[in-house]
Amino acid sequence: MRNIFVSIFLMTGILVSCSVADQENGKVPVIVITDLYAPAQDPDDNFDILIPFAVENIDLKAVVFDVTGDFRKPGPRNDVRRDPGFIPVTQLNYLFDTDVPCGCAPFTELTSEDDAKMDASAFETKGIDLLFDVLEQSDRPVHIVSTGSCRPLAVAYNRNPRLMISSKVAKVHVVAGASSPDFIEWNIALDTLAAARVLKSDMNMAIYPCATEDGPFDAGINNAYWGLRTLDFITEMEEELRNYCAYSFLSKTDIDYLNYLDVPLSDEDSETLNSYWRDEAAACRHHIWTVATWQQVAGLKLVTCPDGSAEFKSVSEIHADDVVFDEGLEYVSLDVKDNGVFSFEYSDQPTNVQIYYRSDPAENERLLNMALPELYRNFKTN
Repeated sequence: MRNIFVSIFLMTGILVSCSVADQENGKVPVIVITDLYAPAQDPDDNFDILIPFAVENIDLKAVVFDVTGDFRKPGPRNDVRRDPGFIPVTQLNYLFDTDVPCGCAPFTELTSEDDAKMDASAFETKGIDLLFDVLEQSDRPVHIVSTGSCRPLAVAYNRNPRLMISSKVAKVHVVAGASSPDFIEWNIALDTLAAARVLKSDMNMAIYPCATEDGPFDAGINNAYWGLRTLDFITEMEEELRNYCAYSFLSKTDIDYLNYLDVPLSDEDSETLNSYWRDEAAACRHHIWTVATWQQVAGLKLVTCPDGSAEFKSVSEIHADDVVFDEGLEYVSLDVKDNGVFSFEYSDQPTNVQIYYRSDPAENERLLNMALPELYRNFKTN
């Protein structure tokens, strides 16, 4: 990645902050927009948000909940009652001794590309106000990571385009779409007008497609999907973080959700967690789409060490005999349709849009299956 934020490295099981940004200006400020629910709709959202809480050189400023109203109550698109992810964020604030604020974005789809949702309630726009407050008050450019629909970004842009394209924003990282216009990916389909608005905008963006023309569980050069082959390492995580994962993966609804983190897991929950597979039909993989994004934000390189193991390392900690996996962001020009589907062409000149690439998707998955469990095993709470 071409990123001025050199970040953290993994050595002897300890995450150490050593970036130039840390030394001069502090941690990398980040806002996360996530379709995080409780109980989880997709446990990978609850799993992934551990990264900005736990990685030491990321300063998580706010969490904005991307909520789709149809997924809150039982119906054609949903099987249980769900609410925005206040519980997992509260659990993580509790464990990491932080006070990361959170709030919702509008629950309903845009009615036009320029819809600013001015009729939405204060509760449904708290997250947008929070995003603006963080940007306006920050003395350093803020990275915005969007892992759900494009609706919160579109509403923010429609309400305050000047701020969203200002120097207050380091980059908007959009985890959505497909690397081929022949497939309409989930996050795009959630709000097609919002996707079109964001992708047509002049915001400084990096796009991490979630699918190829063959769907969301296919690995290609320009999409970020990969499959984690085992979750056994969760049992080796710090006990409270293991309990957090169990609460999410097992769709717990215990009202004492903080106490749940503090006490040993029941024998029943331990047994269920030890045998947990998110989806056996998908070759026993836990589906992940966002790690590449966090690598770019935190400045982490995926490295093969001389002994054949794989780690995440900062640029400053890479040794001469390490092999750095070839991945990053490339400038592109976009052709965006009104339904949010896009095609792209690589550009020889800088543009406002970059797209993720990786040289070898199969090798990428193999290395990540070593590096990510090690990263999670060594997360430490306060």
